[in-house]
Amino acid sequence: MSGLRRYAPFSLLVAAQIVLVILAPSKGATQGSTLGGQFGSGTPGAAASSAPIAPGVGASSAPGALPPGSGSGTTPGSSAGGSSIAPNSAAAKQAGVSSAATGSTTGKAFCVTGLLEHPPCVGQWAGGSNGGATWQGVTDKTITVVMYRYKDNAAVNAILRATGTYISAQDEKDQFELVTAWINKHYQLYGRKIVPVYVTGNCDIAPPDDTCFRNDADQIVQQHHPFAVMFDNDSAEAAFFDELSRKGVVNWGGWHFTDSFSNNLRPYHYDLFMGGDVQAEITGTWYCRRLANKKARFAGDADLQAKTRKVSVVYPDSPQTTPAAQHLMSIIKKCAGNDAVYDGKYSSDTSTAAQQATTNTANTKAAGVTSILWFSDPIAPAYGTKAQAAQRYHPEEILAGSGLVDYDALAQAYDQGEWAHAFGPSDLGKAVDIMQVDAGLIWKAEGRSGKPNGSANLLTTYELSLASGFSAAGPKLTPLNYEYGLLTMPGYDQWSKWHDPRLVYIDWGRNDYTGISDIREVYWDPNAPSPTNGSRGAYVPLNGGRRYQLGDIPTGEPKLPKGV
Repeated sequence: MSGLRRYAPFSLLVAAQIVLVILAPSKGATQGSTLGGQFGSGTPGAAASSAPIAPGVGASSAPGALPPGSGSGTTPGSSAGGSSIAPNSAAAKQAGVSSAATGSTTGKAFCVTGLLEHPPCVGQWAGGSNGGATWQGVTDKTITVVMYRYKDNAAVNAILRATGTYISAQDEKDQFELVTAWINKHYQLYGRKIVPVYVTGNCDIAPPDDTCFRNDADQIVQQHHPFAVMFDNDSAEAAFFDELSRKGVVNWGGWHFTDSFSNNLRPYHYDLFMGGDVQAEITGTWYCRRLANKKARFAGDADLQAKTRKVSVVYPDSPQTTPAAQHLMSIIKKCAGNDAVYDGKYSSDTSTAAQQATTNTANTKAAGVTSILWFSDPIAPAYGTKAQAAQRYHPEEILAGSGLVDYDALAQAYDQGEWAHAFGPSDLGKAVDIMQVDAGLIWKAEGRSGKPNGSANLLTTYELSLASGFSAAGPKLTPLNYEYGLLTMPGYDQWSKWHDPRLVYIDWGRNDYTGISDIREVYWDPNAPSPTNGSRGAYVPLNGGRRYQLGDIPTGEPKLPKGV
C-alpha cells in the first residue's frame, strides 16, 4: 500500500494493549485532562494537489492554499454597540479572551464554566446573521459532527472485557450524545447546535488497511456531509485523516504525527496529543538541561554509574517517527557531542521483535551506552527490558514523555528489575476518579445517576476541544475561520495559574495543530499501587506534579529517591 500505511502492528495482542491504554483504566478511574498516545506513522499527504469537495469551493481552496483568517466575513474583532477585544492583542492576552474571528461582538466575554478544564473565553456575539450554510455540514441552525469507531475485533474485545476496560459502541455513542447536549447548552455556537452522528466503520485496526479507512472516510462524507469528524481512539491510521482533509472535512485524531502532516493538510487536521516535533524539542531540551555531560548515576550497574552518559535514542524506524527521532538526537548532540548519542532505531515487526531486541541490546551494550531514551511505542520496552535482563545489562531507563511508555498499566508489563531505574518527562497528568474530570462533571450536570464508563473522558476531552474551535471561529463557520480561531486561541490550564496536577497545558499556534504543550517529571516505583488499576507499579511525580513548558525546564539533575 501507499506510504500512508501505518507501520505494522506488533501483533493482535499488542494492538489490544494499545487499545487498553487508549481506553481509560478500570475501576472508574481515568486520566484527568491529559491523554496518552503512541507515535503514528505515514507520510504527510500532499493534499494541496486535490481540491476539497465543499459547497462553492474551487481548487484554490485546497489545503494550504490560503492563510489563516482569510475567510469571508467582517474583520476579526469588529464590534457592534461596543468595543471588542482583538485576537492576540495585549488585552486578549491579559484577559485570556480570544474574540470571534468573524462577525460582531458586544465587547463582553462569553465564558464556559462547569468544567475542570478552562477553555478560553470568546467575545460575546452581538447577534445577527451567522452566514447560514457556510460550508458542508453547516446550516444556519446546525453543525454536523461525526464520531468514528473502527470495527470491533473479537480477540481485542475479549482482552478488554477480561480487564474491565471494554467500552461498547452503545456506551460510547451515549457519552458522545450526552457531551454534545451539554456543549449545545453551554458553548457559544452562534445560533447553531451540534448534530452528533455516531458511525461504526468497516475497518479492522489489527491490522489496519489504508484502502478500507479511505473508503470509510469517503462513505462518511457522502452519507453524512459532516463539517468535522472525530476519531479519538486510533493512534496511527494516517490515511483516514488524509482522505477527510482531501474532502474538505475538519478532522481530529492521529497521535504524535509530525508537524508537517498537519501543515500539509491545513486547515483540516488537528489533535490533542503533543506533536512528534514538539516532543523532540521538549525532551531534547530536558535531557540537555538535566542529564547531559554528567555521570549515569541512576543506572543499575556500578560501572555504568561511573561513566559519563552516552544515550541510545530508541525509536521505530517509520516515515512518521524517524524525522522526530533524528531531530531529538540532533538536539542532544549539540549539547553533549556526537559521540554521546547512539542511534537505536528498530523495525516494528512482531516476527522479529524478540531477535531485534536481543541483537540491539548486545550492540548497545558493546557501544558503551549508559542510558536508554525510549522515544518509542509502548511495547518496545517490554522486549527491550527483557533482553537487558537476560544479558545482565542495567542502564538508566529514560522516558521521552510520549508514546504511552509513561502509562502505568503498560509499564507494569516491563521487566521490573530494569524499569526500577526508569525516570524522565511525562505528558500525562495525575490519574483520578472519573467523577473528578469533565466526563463525570458533565454526566452529573445532565442529571445522570451512577458514573459514566471509565473510558469516557477521552472522547469528552476531544469533543470539548473540537467545539472550542467552533466558538473561536465566529459565526461564519468555515475551515479557515476554524483554523484562525483555534490557532489564535490563548493557551490554557498552565501550571503557573492553576497548580492542579490533573491539568495539562493546551496551546495552539502558528504551524502548531496539536494541543498538549508541557510535561511533568516522574520516576517508576515498582511497589507503588497504581491509581489506574490498583496493581503494583506506578509512576510517581516529582515536585508535586509540577508541569514545565519548553522555556522553564529546570537545570541540574532531577532529585530522585535513593535506589532509582
